Amino acid sequence: MTLTIAVLIPAHNEEATIGELVQACLDQPYPVAQLIVVADSCTDRTAQVAREAGATLVLETKFADKAANQNAALPYITADVIVGFDGDSRPTRDCIGLMVADIARGYDATCSSILPLQDTGFFIEARRFAYSLGSQWWRICQRTVGRLQVLTGASYAFRTDVVREVGGFPNGLISADMDITWKLHEGGYKTWYTAEALTLTVDPETWAEYRAQMPRWAAGYFQNVARYRRLMLNWRSMLTVGTAMFDLVTLWWWIFVVVYNLTTWQHLSMFRYMGYWFAGHTALTMYLVSRVVGWKKAALGFAPYTLLNFYNKYLYTRSMFREWLLGRHYASWTGRSGRKTVITPMTRARRRALGTVGAVAGMTVGLLGAFHGSVPLWAIGTAASGAIPLSMIRLTGSGRRRAAHDGITITPAPEQAVTQPLAAAAPDSDPEATLQLATIRH
Repeated sequence: MTLTIAVLIPAHNEEATIGELVQACLDQPYPVAQLIVVADSCTDRTAQVAREAGATLVLETKFADKAANQNAALPYITADVIVGFDGDSRPTRDCIGLMVADIARGYDATCSSILPLQDTGFFIEARRFAYSLGSQWWRICQRTVGRLQVLTGASYAFRTDVVREVGGFPNGLISADMDITWKLHEGGYKTWYTAEALTLTVDPETWAEYRAQMPRWAAGYFQNVARYRRLMLNWRSMLTVGTAMFDLVTLWWWIFVVVYNLTTWQHLSMFRYMGYWFAGHTALTMYLVSRVVGWKKAALGFAPYTLLNFYNKYLYTRSMFREWLLGRHYASWTGRSGRKTVITPMTRARRRALGTVGAVAGMTVGLLGAFHGSVPLWAIGTAASGAIPLSMIRLTGSGRRRAAHDGITITPAPEQAVTQPLAAAAPDSDPEATLQLATIRH
């Protein structure tokens, strides 16, 4: 039995790329039964270009939320499989067919490999190196143990009935793609990674674009781990997330060791072994990346990837402390969604708890310093016991707050306009009511 597919494309101001994406999907050897574009909060001709390119249904919404847009399209989908692409992506030939073939083999969801659509540039070379390394190492390892960390939203395929069984595409977190992935893990569904399939996507080309995107990815990672923390007791999840956390911590440990040894001028012989490790690591990663993009691109991308890796690790470490320790969550971000960045403030309970723990820790360190006769230790502990609680106090004044609440609230979305006849919907659905009742996270 041949599985029917519906291509689903959520897009925001993608006038420049949506036409080529729609055409690339329709030109695939695998037949497309439905092609639905959700033009969200667009101020350009995205919807019109999508219709002219051949989309069978175009919905215009005002959600400013990817998951909500995908859910708005669900009532219209009658196909067996949902194949999704970001509005700035472009599948290569056979991409859809390869992913659907894995669905036909018994998997409930899969995703393709990703590479930048642009040809060159500092950030493009770094991202190309990272994608290639991930496709040859991280994703293969995660696929092997049955715990992909994320089914990339730029190019995926889900069984339609499975998406409906889990209640649609979950929202509320800053990273919807990882959210649906772990929702499937929670439900015991089988996920896969179709390494042979390839989709090209537009990646950040400037520092401003890169700096805007990465904090969202970092915050979304730790939001998802917190939401699905009970799954971390499973050995598969523990292995997948544990290795990622080990990779994060290891970098800072190496930096600490290097600085300590250079400062004290001790154990200098270890630098020789570190050199051996670095050379071996470089050779292995270069080989893996070269299998995807060739030796020339691997060589061009190594330095940008290595330099940005320090920045990325800093962002992930900062996000881990902010999301888990301080309880300040990314609620929206300044990006192509057209929304402003909002980070929720700490709750009063968490502020009091952190202040108390900090005061106790500071007094403990101060007492230890006094007991051992260490004036620096005593001074640090005494200062911390007073400074940490004071830093937890919310000062009042005329300054503007970044968020108006101590949490994320859900508010009804306005009624959305459907630019195709409602007859295109599934016979047993009420699309208009679905759009009216949809909600978004602020």
